[in-house]
Amino acid sequence: MPRNYKLTWQAGVNRRAGRWRKKYKGRVYHFPGGRGKTDRDAYEAALAAWEQLKSRIDADAPKPNEADYRRTIDEWESVLSWCRKHDEEQVADVAVEKLGRLRKNLAARKPTPVRKEDTFEGRFDEDIRHPGRKVMYREIADVVLAAAESHNPFEHLPGSEEYLAASNKFLGQFGEASDSASPKTLVDPSKLDIAPSDPLAIERAVWSDRLDVMQRNVPQDMTLKSYIDRFINDKTASASARELSAARVYALQLHLGQFADWLGHNTPVVEINGQALSDFRLELLKQVKANKWSPTTATDRLTTVKSFVRWLWQIEAIPTLPRIMDGKSAALNIGTSHAEIVVFTKDEISTLLNQASDRTRLYILLMLNCGMTQKDVSDLRHPEVDWAAGRITRKRSKTRRHVNVPEVCYALWPETLRLLKQERSQDGAGNVLLNENGGTILWDEVTESGKYRKNDNVKSAFDRLRRKTDIKKPLKSLKKTSATLIRGNPKYTSLESLFLGHSGKTIAHRHYAQPPQDLLDQAIGWLATEYELE
Repeated sequence: MPRNYKLTWQAGVNRRAGRWRKKYKGRVYHFPGGRGKTDRDAYEAALAAWEQLKSRIDADAPKPNEADYRRTIDEWESVLSWCRKHDEEQVADVAVEKLGRLRKNLAARKPTPVRKEDTFEGRFDEDIRHPGRKVMYREIADVVLAAAESHNPFEHLPGSEEYLAASNKFLGQFGEASDSASPKTLVDPSKLDIAPSDPLAIERAVWSDRLDVMQRNVPQDMTLKSYIDRFINDKTASASARELSAARVYALQLHLGQFADWLGHNTPVVEINGQALSDFRLELLKQVKANKWSPTTATDRLTTVKSFVRWLWQIEAIPTLPRIMDGKSAALNIGTSHAEIVVFTKDEISTLLNQASDRTRLYILLMLNCGMTQKDVSDLRHPEVDWAAGRITRKRSKTRRHVNVPEVCYALWPETLRLLKQERSQDGAGNVLLNENGGTILWDEVTESGKYRKNDNVKSAFDRLRRKTDIKKPLKSLKKTSATLIRGNPKYTSLESLFLGHSGKTIAHRHYAQPPQDLLDQAIGWLATEYELE
């Protein structure tokens, strides 16, 4: 069970079963408690039911000031879309900054009122856009009037210290302050224009016309936001059919949300062209240069955007595929460096195995013996295990639907088989390994509110063991260790891809040659001797 409960347990009385309780906005809601407080599945079901209910409650009862935030965000989105289309980078940067602050404030439980400084209208307010300018105008006027009323009308004109200081203070905001105490010309104060026409009023009128045109020309169902929602809904359906993981759907949602934040949610998808994609790549490179993202992270985001644009083309939302996405073009590539492959030493493997509990020891052995990930361990099913022969035959969970991925038969080490029999579930049909409440040991989901939730018993157990042994290397390095050892042995060097369950690299491997089972059995047996398990 989690350490911090989001629901409160209410014990039963008078033979009534206990239940989960949540108080929200002055009302109390109850959910079934199952077999008791330690029933993990009942708690997760109650939590999921509460989060769905909370989403409906929040949708029916908007937050304070939410309407003002939505209106202000929508206006800045239109500004951002216009700027991206017409290369107004300076205003676009302002829009991105304002939108980030507005969305952050709106995410609060009780958003404060929208500040005028954060509205687009506030951009045309003299006191907000140019704070202090009116004061400078008055100071200049006071100096000029003082000069006009003086017995010596030239006492306060250019050349005097008082006039020069006031002028430099005013001109300094434009980068035009004079460094000379003796200007060459004198200005007649009666001809000094201290009340220029209001450029902000002109700018406001121009932007009003631009936004009116945009709102007339962009139907809501043709915007980037609308199509991202459709794309994510499609991928969510694929996740429900187990064609994608919930984690992958969440990553797609995150990446495309960042793309929309940059380009503008209200941008028509037909305006996503090669120039827009090239500019987005440059933005990603800026983030890499600023050490905010790694090259790998930037590449992942760009790959997601390209996949989305290709989908737009396939469903005919855009008339043509941008030529910059041609398979032979390298214009959208971002260079990535190959990360160092981290593996465990044999002494570290021995330490982990000796100090692990039986259950955690089994997790480690399955990864070393069969090249498994946590997902593979969790998804292992009874029909995939030959208990008599001591073998596991299966495809990797991640690529099990791919035709070219091999179904690999792993010979189990005696200790792996012993612990697997000891820890297996009793139904004989479903998953081999379950948690203490009969649920899967790894699960994840994206809730209706868009939040990603995950529970990984394998990683949790291994993290406890790492703290106990003070070994810092990650869990995924276990299968890398076995694959590296196989590759390093000249006799088995060609088997690491098969051991990892990867598709063959050549046509012969994929279509003509059967996997060398005897040689793989020998390699797996040799690994056991390397780890001193036999």
